[in-house]
Amino acid sequence: MNLTFKAVLVLLFIFSFSISLFAQGIIKGKVTEQGSGTPLEADVKLFASGDSALVKGTKCLPSGEFSLDNISAGNYRIEINLMEYSVLNIDNIKVSSSSSVTLDTLKLSKQTVTTDEILIEGEKGLIQLTADKKIFNVDKSALNKGGTALDVLKKTPLVDVDLNDNVTLRGSQNVKILVDDKPSRYASLKQIPADAIERIELITNPPAKYEAEGVTGLINIVMKKNKIIGFQGSVNGGGNYSERFSGWGGLDLSLKKKQTGIFVNFYSGTWNNNNSNNSTTNYFTDNTSLISSSSGRNNGYWLWGQFSAEYELAHGKSIGFEGSIGNGKWFNNDNGTAKNFNSLNSLTGYYTQGGNRDGLWENLTGSIYFNNKFNDLGQEWSGDITFSRNRNDFNMKLFKQDYDANSFPINNTPLDQRDTTTQKNYNLNIQTDYSHPLNKISKIETGYKGTYRSNDNDFKSDSLDYSVNNFVTNTATQNHFKLTEFINAVYGTFSSSIKNFSYKLGVRFEQTKAKGELLTNNTSFKQSYIDFFPSLSFAQKIGSGHQLQLSYSRRITRPNIWRLNPFYRKWSPNFAMVGNPELKPEYTDSYELSFMFFNNIATVTPLLFYRQNHDVISSYNYLQDSNITVTTYKNAAGSKSYGMDLLINSYTFPWLNLNGTFSFYNTKFDSDPLLTDYAAEDGFTWKANLRSVFTFTGLFNVELYYSYTGKKINIQGTEEPTQNFDIGFSKSFLKDALTISLKVSDIFNTVKFGQYVNTSAYNMTSDQDWSSRQFSLNLSFRFGNTKDYLQKHKKVKQYNTEKNDQQDGNQNR
Repeated sequence: MNLTFKAVLVLLFIFSFSISLFAQGIIKGKVTEQGSGTPLEADVKLFASGDSALVKGTKCLPSGEFSLDNISAGNYRIEINLMEYSVLNIDNIKVSSSSSVTLDTLKLSKQTVTTDEILIEGEKGLIQLTADKKIFNVDKSALNKGGTALDVLKKTPLVDVDLNDNVTLRGSQNVKILVDDKPSRYASLKQIPADAIERIELITNPPAKYEAEGVTGLINIVMKKNKIIGFQGSVNGGGNYSERFSGWGGLDLSLKKKQTGIFVNFYSGTWNNNNSNNSTTNYFTDNTSLISSSSGRNNGYWLWGQFSAEYELAHGKSIGFEGSIGNGKWFNNDNGTAKNFNSLNSLTGYYTQGGNRDGLWENLTGSIYFNNKFNDLGQEWSGDITFSRNRNDFNMKLFKQDYDANSFPINNTPLDQRDTTTQKNYNLNIQTDYSHPLNKISKIETGYKGTYRSNDNDFKSDSLDYSVNNFVTNTATQNHFKLTEFINAVYGTFSSSIKNFSYKLGVRFEQTKAKGELLTNNTSFKQSYIDFFPSLSFAQKIGSGHQLQLSYSRRITRPNIWRLNPFYRKWSPNFAMVGNPELKPEYTDSYELSFMFFNNIATVTPLLFYRQNHDVISSYNYLQDSNITVTTYKNAAGSKSYGMDLLINSYTFPWLNLNGTFSFYNTKFDSDPLLTDYAAEDGFTWKANLRSVFTFTGLFNVELYYSYTGKKINIQGTEEPTQNFDIGFSKSFLKDALTISLKVSDIFNTVKFGQYVNTSAYNMTSDQDWSSRQFSLNLSFRFGNTKDYLQKHKKVKQYNTEKNDQQDGNQNR
């Protein structure tokens, strides 16, 4: 703990020191798209002439303008790049003391490379901010090597992942997760390898174009896609140690020639760790208590593959196919003891319990799409059809023996139970979008999305009947539930600007039809409703480097199958879970105000948000038969959430990049006569993380990460604070073809999960620990024609062509 605190102080000191530095000259400019004149939020990098070391860097405003301040006198060159556009280089920029250099409008052309051209994009910053997205580039981070998508999200600002792999954004689990702008088709994000992820996009107040589900917004996981001409590939692998060994490996291949591109990714790995659980429950009715503890092991393997192909019919017109397959199996065994104490704190009895669990998951997804750009002015039509299937099988063997206070068995027929659960999910999405510019500053967008979802859960439980020496089905708990949903949506948006003021107005209509079928007893229920979701966004440019933004959107959270499913799942003798088929959707009015401050030293972005939630879907616990804690869900009256996020990105030194995120938020629950067990009606929570990347050119890179999450308040209790500190090293060899990285996660072994629940009938404290401290060694070897091809063609073809295009564009203005 002390070492962690000292490390944070050192990083904060370096961060503060870097912001205090300043220089002299100024370079200004504006970046637009060649032909259409559309402003681009491109990355701008400043280098000293004849030197590859970065001097300064910034990102263009939504207006396309940029400013590099405090530049020492000298000769410089500027490099401008943006994904899907060709890199632009401007040489021989002379800056004198206290001078201001204003460049002509810089125009980027869409990447239309042939076999004679190669595009190698410059390094992207860890954080990029756009009008509606917060982008975190994770593909180069040494701390993400060998992990899964959940490990990446754990280190993403504003995002939390708990011990049960629940993802929250700004403290709420009501978030929608997308993969490549499509609803996640994976049963678990553990199925996505971290090394296949390029970036994470957070859309905290989505416009009407995006689906309305997800109260706190959308998390979009963008997978890697190589756009370099020719053949290229990489082999990746590594090992992890955390009390036990595990490993992973993968292969990336891409072939792009003329109009055709083919991309293949395959990864496989294992995991192996230990876990422990402890809890104390105090019952108020008879002043008794239950103290339980258990420990076990969790291990398994996974396979993941992805294939995509794209064909360009003509310039701006393409069709493609994407497919992925995932498979894995997990094993979990644990042994524990639960002791009962009377009001005098004397032992009255106890039981021992052993559980063996295993599961299998299978995932298959296919998608066909088309893109049709009618012209270079922004008129575009696109469409997509995606189908996915998930299957998950769970098996559990449970053994339980009861003892009296003197450790004598109470009976000679201990519980021997066998549970099996089969889940089948089918998803079909049909989507089409159209964009039509009215003039250079105004545009309308419209589209349709149809979604079909089918979720089928079949649960069966058998117990050993000693009288017949055979297993007999427990008909009281056997259950088969199916949920089918149809969602049709249409949207329209209009965007425009008046001088430095821009705005975007939108509306979305969604029709939902849902049917739940309890096949065990042939009962069913139906839900049907139509919703209206407006969205507004306003932006005002202030000065040459700042922008104020205000946005509003209405969101929905539909109850998922776990919350609706009336299965009575008793996963231990004292704990059970059951869904509520009468749940209604939860609605949210979301407001966000942000101020983007840019200069050459740092980017500082404070964001204020306020959410008013109606019919909040809340989990709560109640006692059954005086000793069984049952968790279920109900609609509470409402809640209010508000807070602030502060994002800071400093790049003063070319060898140091610092990123800090500080979040503060409060949730207040409205009183509700239907829910009497409130632990707290409101609570304050905060979170902070700091990431620093040290680049020692020609030697190695060092990456440090620290995160602290304060106490979280929920409707029936709290979750305890947690923190972690990670460090990673990476070094490249063989002209950057081979990269070796070493990382240590949770160095001080401080990651733990603790919870406190307080109701009118009982209170409970619990903590869970697992093998969070981990040592990893990873290797990546890249091959193909990129290096030789780049040196041979980039200077001759791309660099000169872009420079000539720039000069021609300036002459024709």
